[in-house]
Amino acid sequence: MFYHKHTPCAALQPFIACYFIWDSEGPMDSMMMVESPPSGFGSIVFNYGDAYHLQNKKYDKLPVPLQFASGQSIYSYNLFLQGTIGIAGIVFKPAALATIFNWPMFEFVEERIDLYKLFSKEIIDKYIAAIKAANSEQEKVAVLEAFMLQQLRTLKPEPDYIDEAANFIVAQNGMLQVNDLLEKSYMSRRTFERKFFQKVGLSPKYYARIRRIGYLCNLIAGKKKVDWPKIFYECDFYDQAHFIKDFEEFTGRTPQQYLKENTELANYVEKPAGNN
Repeated sequence: MFYHKHTPCAALQPFIACYFIWDSEGPMDSMMMVESPPSGFGSIVFNYGDAYHLQNKKYDKLPVPLQFASGQSIYSYNLFLQGTIGIAGIVFKPAALATIFNWPMFEFVEERIDLYKLFSKEIIDKYIAAIKAANSEQEKVAVLEAFMLQQLRTLKPEPDYIDEAANFIVAQNGMLQVNDLLEKSYMSRRTFERKFFQKVGLSPKYYARIRRIGYLCNLIAGKKKVDWPKIFYECDFYDQAHFIKDFEEFTGRTPQQYLKENTELANYVEKPAGNN
């Protein structure tokens, strides 16, 4: 099994964080459950393997469309996979799906929207057939790139200050104040927050909280022991009680329970040495 990330071309880097290919390299012996903390990124996914379902705070068992677009995940969620995993995906910067496609991202929060509801059947059939016909991981990535370059040529999106502000939250791992973003916005706080909500699907303050927890979960991924005081200090929590409250809200467990029961993807596959 492998999970590899790939960098987009220069023309797409204002919009795309990475492409990824997740492949079990054949059928699995049994069902696998993988969990994911909230990442703060939306995605478009083409599944060339078997269907699977997910569980989150909103859905006990949600059958995931084979080809879908997803918005923000507020809480940790579990994927239940069996058979063959074959997933080619595009991870977008936080406001990019709205910038490119003009989608109302608040409607995508905690959802997986079937791509056949968003694009013509002809377009989706064309690209999923190309991904299935690809003979290598690199060829699959090339299909994803071709799909996005076509969108770029057709829609001619232009990032604005909301894109910049959301990207800055990501760069700061959520450790900032909304006032830091307002200084360069030339908007009232109310206007800025409304526009941010339209393009990201969450308020800037709430989005920053998610990004901080996502960053924290990345710090502890795959570890058996953690220096918790060092972690919550590094992640700029005011005190331990505040840290535990936020952690439980977004992951559904105490930090120690999460560490013990963690079943993130990082525990199943090796991290690639390059192309990250």
